[in-house]
Amino acid sequence: MICFAGFGAVTPALSRRIGEQQVVLVGVIAIVVGLGGRAAAGEPLGFVAGSVLALAGIAVANIVLPSLIKRHFPHRVGLMMGIYSMSAAAGVALPAAVTVPLIDATGYGWRGGLGSWAVFAAVAVIPWMVLLSTGHHGTVEHDQPGGCSTAALWRSRTALSLTAFFGLQSLNAYVMMGWLPAILTSAGLSSRNAALMLSVSALIAIPISLALPRIATRRGSQRRYVVAIVAGGLAGYLGLLLAPAIAPLLWVMLLASLHGAFPLAVTLIALRAREPATAAQLSGFVQSGGYVLAALGPLAIGALNDLTTTWTVPLIVLIATLVLELIVGLIAAQPRHVETELATAR
Repeated sequence: MICFAGFGAVTPALSRRIGEQQVVLVGVIAIVVGLGGRAAAGEPLGFVAGSVLALAGIAVANIVLPSLIKRHFPHRVGLMMGIYSMSAAAGVALPAAVTVPLIDATGYGWRGGLGSWAVFAAVAVIPWMVLLSTGHHGTVEHDQPGGCSTAALWRSRTALSLTAFFGLQSLNAYVMMGWLPAILTSAGLSSRNAALMLSVSALIAIPISLALPRIATRRGSQRRYVVAIVAGGLAGYLGLLLAPAIAPLLWVMLLASLHGAFPLAVTLIALRAREPATAAQLSGFVQSGGYVLAALGPLAIGALNDLTTTWTVPLIVLIATLVLELIVGLIAAQPRHVETELATAR
C-alpha cells in the first residue's frame, strides 16, 4: 500500500510526459520483471526489490485505467469499470487458490509458484503493444481539454471525500485479507475453515465487482449503494463482535458487501470528472492519498490485538471506520463534478 501511494502520486505527471497507454505498457513490463526477479532472487534484498518493482507497475496501471476507460468508453463507463473491477477481484482470488498447486507442478518450490505469475503477466504485455503499434496511441495530457493540478484538488470537497472513502474502503479490505482468518480461528474455527471463509469472501467479490459499476452509472447519485455496502459491513463486524462462532459464514458473506466499495470508488473517479484529463489527476490524487490512509489499517489493527489480547477493540475500531466511510461516501456519491467545484472556488 505504501508503494501504491508513492508511485501513484507521480503517475499523473508521468502520463502527461509519455502518454497514458505507454504508462500502462511500462507498468505491465515492470510487473513482469519484478515478479520474475523476486522469484530468482538469492537474497532478501533482491526479493524486496522485485516486489517493489512489481507493485510500482500495478500502482501506475491502477491510476491510469479509470482515465483510459473514461476516454475510450465514455458511454460504457459502468460496463468497462465492472470488467476492470471484476478482473481485479479475480486477481485476488485466483492466485490464492492455485499458487500452491503451481509450486507442486513446477518442481521449483516457492520460486516456481511465484515466478509462474510473471508468465501470466507477460501475456498482458501483448495487447498493449499491439494497441500502440496500430497507431492507437494515448494522447499526452497537455494536448487534451480540461485537466487540473493536484494542488487545485485540495479545494474540491468531492475530491477530498472521495479520497477518504477510497482510503477507508481500502483499509477495511486489507484488514479483512490480513486478519479475518485470525479473527475466525480465535473464535474456534480451524485454520482450514478460516482460510476457506476468506476464499468465499474473495469469490463473492467477483460478481459484485462486475455488476455494481454498471448499475451505479445509471443514476446521478450513488448514495444508496454507499449505504448498502456499509450496512452489510456493519452487520458483519457486529456479528464477529457479538457472536463470532454462531454463524461465521453469514458474517463473512455480509462482510463481502464491503468488496463493492472498491468498484464503486473507481467508478466514482470517472463519474465525478467531466474530462479524461481531470479523471487522470483525480485518480492519482484519490488513490495515492487513500493508500496512505489504508497502509495504517493492518498494522494498527494488529497492534491493537497485541495490546488488548482480544479482537473486541479492533472490531469496534473497524466499526467506527465504517461510520466514517458512510459519511464521506455519501458526500462523494452526490451528483456533481470536480471541475464545477474548482470553478466555483476560483
